[in-house]
Amino acid sequence: MSGTVLRALGRALPGLLGLVLVAFGAWLAWPPAGLMVAGVLLLADRAWEQIRADRGAR
Repeated sequence: MSGTVLRALGRALPGLLGLVLVAFGAWLAWPPAGLMVAGVLLLADRAWEQIRADRGAR
């Protein structure tokens, strides 16, 4: 079980780290922008996963 968790974390960590760094950079420019950028990136990721799932179902 812990191997599965570590494998999933290893795959997700680089993407999450990138998201955090981009949002932090936007936050440095204007604090509300950091929250907006993080939200947009999370929504884009969720939309991408949904599109991939829809294409796989066909």
